[in-house]
Amino acid sequence: MRSELRLKDLRDGKRRTASKLMNVKIPTDVSDTIHTVASQVGASKIEVVIALLNEGFDVSADALKGWKPPKNAMPSPKTRCSVKGCGKAYVAKGYCTSHYQAARRGTL
Repeated sequence: MRSELRLKDLRDGKRRTASKLMNVKIPTDVSDTIHTVASQVGASKIEVVIALLNEGFDVSADALKGWKPPKNAMPSPKTRCSVKGCGKAYVAKGYCTSHYQAARRGTL
């Protein structure tokens, strides 16, 4: 598995077997930079890209430590739709948008 490959490994001369990456278009300056780094560390472009992606994932994982998704913002009981079983926020006359439109049409 290549998930542990880092630029440091490439500089130290640890070689891995080549793998195929998806053929995507990238800006010329990015391609040139990858080529330059690959020449400097004596590795293939594929290995450099994989190492850079892995290092980016490490930074992202560190940045996301302790992150929790926001709590589901449930409206207070005073601002909920008055229709039984509907927990949406009310818009007018005690109804949410769906039930307000139904009440206006006379189908509620």
